[in-house]
Amino acid sequence: MAAAARRSLVLLRYKGIALRIHWSFYLLVGWVLFSTIAQGLTAAQVLQQLLYVIAIFCCVVLHEYGHALMAMRYGIRTRDITLLPVGGVARLERIPEAPREELFIALAGPMVNLVIAGLVLLCTLVLGTSTPLVVLAHDTGPGPFVRFVFIANLALFLFNLIPAFPMDGGRVLRALLAWRMDRVRATRIASITGRIFAVIFAVIGLLQQQPFLFLIGLFVFAGASAELDMVKARSALTGSLVRDVMRTRFWSLPYQATVREAADGLLAGGDHVLVVTDDGRSPKIVARAAIIAAMKEGDPTRPVGELEGQEPRPLTPDQAARSAYDQLLGGPSVWIPVLENGRVVGVVEPDNLAEYQELRSAGPGAA
Repeated sequence: MAAAARRSLVLLRYKGIALRIHWSFYLLVGWVLFSTIAQGLTAAQVLQQLLYVIAIFCCVVLHEYGHALMAMRYGIRTRDITLLPVGGVARLERIPEAPREELFIALAGPMVNLVIAGLVLLCTLVLGTSTPLVVLAHDTGPGPFVRFVFIANLALFLFNLIPAFPMDGGRVLRALLAWRMDRVRATRIASITGRIFAVIFAVIGLLQQQPFLFLIGLFVFAGASAELDMVKARSALTGSLVRDVMRTRFWSLPYQATVREAADGLLAGGDHVLVVTDDGRSPKIVARAAIIAAMKEGDPTRPVGELEGQEPRPLTPDQAARSAYDQLLGGPSVWIPVLENGRVVGVVEPDNLAEYQELRSAGPGAA
């Protein structure tokens, strides 16, 4: 999702959580426009269909903020929420490991939709209707739209509780299993269940010509496999420290070094990522592309510290290696510097983490 965040537009921020619209979401809007116009609907009817799409995704946004705000209560920050054609994704800084926390965070989203559906019924009573079902049954006035909002939220509530991991229902299943067994085994069972449902979604989507249900099936299948791999990787790092997994050989230059020096170092071979260090400043991670772009601009004497780069939160050697894994997984930077007494003593990056895990699995004395 970090890559997805870079290909999305920030719509708003609430409680420090950015709401993003992924570029693929516009394909859904285009598909709605194309299909309604192809059916020969009037301009008013086309706008009505777009209003329905906007309404349901507003409910999806509230659903995702339900997850995010509940996670905030447990001290877990949400990096952002991204709207996709198949729904929304709240990108938490870390996945809660305590079963109770995961259970309540997973349930918070569907409960928001249940509350919205309940409020729709309540509002029809407040507005003086003898029974909410009268308004919901009307095909004139606000009836169709009110009915749509009610049914959509009820459907979102029920659909998200299907135990198709990593959907909300699947996370509820894992949380309940994790009370009785270790997290890896609980995730494996939830992942298998999720992939079974994913195949069912995809098959029904193909047979019923429902492309979005088919896409949801693919999304769930890939997500279930990826989450299982993530949990196994985190479990393999249990008991390890950052000093165990960090690279102590890395390419580094001081802030005032020139772009020409960086280009020479790049040509000399080795890393394609540069760590820029300077007293009083946070270390900066500068990618190969930024160095080449600076050379093309024709200013080789420019300080390398002025180049565009990432400034990830530094680690310390005695931190748990799992915290480094979490930061790499959710953050935009591919490297994280390790500081000791104000000096960069190493970096943590995905390849080195993977190599450490492979060596550790080879035997007690391998890593």
